[in-house]
Amino acid sequence: MTDTPLISIVLPTYNRVRFVGEAIESALAQTWTNLEVLVVDDGSRDSTPRVLADYASRDGRVRAFRQANQGVSAARNFALSQARGEWIAFLDSDDIWHPWKLSLQLRVASRFPEVGMLWTNMDAIRPDKTPHQANYLKRMYSAYQHLPGETPFPELRPLSSYCPEVVGEWKDADVGVGDIYSTMFRGNLVHTPTVLVKQEWARQVGPFDTGMLRGGEDFKYHLATCRLGPVAFIDVPSILYRVGIGDHITNRENSLHFARSFLRTLHEELHQHRSRLALSSSQIRAALADAHDWLADELLENGQSVESAIHALRAMGTRRTPGRSWRTLLKSLLPRRLVDLLRRAKKPQPPASREGTAERPAVSQSAS
Repeated sequence: MTDTPLISIVLPTYNRVRFVGEAIESALAQTWTNLEVLVVDDGSRDSTPRVLADYASRDGRVRAFRQANQGVSAARNFALSQARGEWIAFLDSDDIWHPWKLSLQLRVASRFPEVGMLWTNMDAIRPDKTPHQANYLKRMYSAYQHLPGETPFPELRPLSSYCPEVVGEWKDADVGVGDIYSTMFRGNLVHTPTVLVKQEWARQVGPFDTGMLRGGEDFKYHLATCRLGPVAFIDVPSILYRVGIGDHITNRENSLHFARSFLRTLHEELHQHRSRLALSSSQIRAALADAHDWLADELLENGQSVESAIHALRAMGTRRTPGRSWRTLLKSLLPRRLVDLLRRAKKPQPPASREGTAERPAVSQSAS
């Protein structure tokens, strides 16, 4: 890594004129100034093009592009094709970075040259920027709570030993380092707008999957990145993540797409990279069964009881025990009216394999 590497910031947007300026400003306000902001307007129908043109005219580090509406993955892929930096960072146009975000990640990266991707924790805010919840990453990605062991990382090191200027509430923060590919197979741990990844790794991973238009491509991308080697998680909230915008994963239809994509990704990884996974056959079966359970739950929520029953049965067959799948199977066989009553009585908890309980889906409407 050079002493002052250029960082290319990939920022897709769609109809987010209310927030996109604030996102761009948070990138330009970074204490690490050697950067370029690649903003790709994915066919917005509001005044986003005018806002982007204004920023590009005022700061040469902003490069604005526009394309027909194709989805967030296509927008990110175009920005990646234009990136000139040694490192790539991702930012959504309704989120905000703290000014020290990139500097902190590069400081840690300089101590771990073998690490190819770093991400951080995050705080959640409401649309009006009022606080919603601190350290939101570990709530949003339930794998942090449900995966075996106290930490998914091979080793934890105190952040203060690498960044002694970190004080206050983060003085006891840790950096998780190591190969977590097999752990990631069992549940997502990475949130895209917190990521900093080496350009050479991004090229090896290739483009985001544009076939996953309604969500799930982020997990597939980060799982592939983790397959390349050691990564690092900095347990400090470096971004403000907006919730309550109306297109989050809690939307029933969007959650269903995430569940389908998650299961598809697991099968693709098994087909192409089984030898890379340091998991036993029983652990792999458990991960697949959890994914089938998630999909069965979401199908039932969307009124697709027959397909829900099929995936509940597949979960039971894969796990070789009934597990919790029998509940979903039973509900799929009950009248819809009774199922609705049961659902209102108690909403099911997400399994570890879910990408999160509050993540926005990565479609163009959410690429903001």
